[in-house]
Amino acid sequence: MPRKARSPEEVLKVRQNILDKALELISEDGYDNFSMRKLANRLDMTATTIYQYFANKDELYLAVLQEGFELLYEELKNATQSVQDPLGKLTALTRAFVDFGIENPNFYNIMLVNDVPKYYDYVGSSSEGAAAREMEAALKVRNYISTKILESGVLEGRPLEDTMPVIIHFFCTVHGFVTFRNSQITDYLFGPDPEAIDDAVIDQFVAGAIDQMRGR
Repeated sequence: MPRKARSPEEVLKVRQNILDKALELISEDGYDNFSMRKLANRLDMTATTIYQYFANKDELYLAVLQEGFELLYEELKNATQSVQDPLGKLTALTRAFVDFGIENPNFYNIMLVNDVPKYYDYVGSSSEGAAAREMEAALKVRNYISTKILESGVLEGRPLEDTMPVIIHFFCTVHGFVTFRNSQITDYLFGPDPEAIDDAVIDQFVAGAIDQMRGR
């Protein structure tokens, strides 16, 4: 008797489970040591089953990256859509970015920290299409943040040629704060207390990062 085909809901559930376990493995062992065989063992399924969902290791890895950027975009959008004041939107967006990085270190590290393959590594390969989709998701995040910065008015009065360097500096400042927090260095500076850098400190950092863009 032929095996009953999975429903669309079951297919999505299996696919999501593959993505979740792949993220775990890449975070634990690194991209270079990640393999479909190891993933199959973690999932307690055959590698053949995984290949029914993803053509190869790179397509799966790129799908994990794409999911991370899509989740970040949704977090940023949700944090800002109910805020009317443009500067308030930027504050909410920055806080949402920091929160995402701290609450999702596995995603954040492979998206923005670890030395892993990027879009240009796949140009001309069979995985270029998957890489293009991942790149599109990443650029959507970048464009959303850049737009909110410009709409906030914090760069008003600054020369046009300063715009991109200031935005890049802002990205680096916020990114640096997240990686500092996730590195557990704070455990040594403030004690092994997960609340050592609490909401008030994060809010103070966000306000300072925005003031820095204004040249204060």
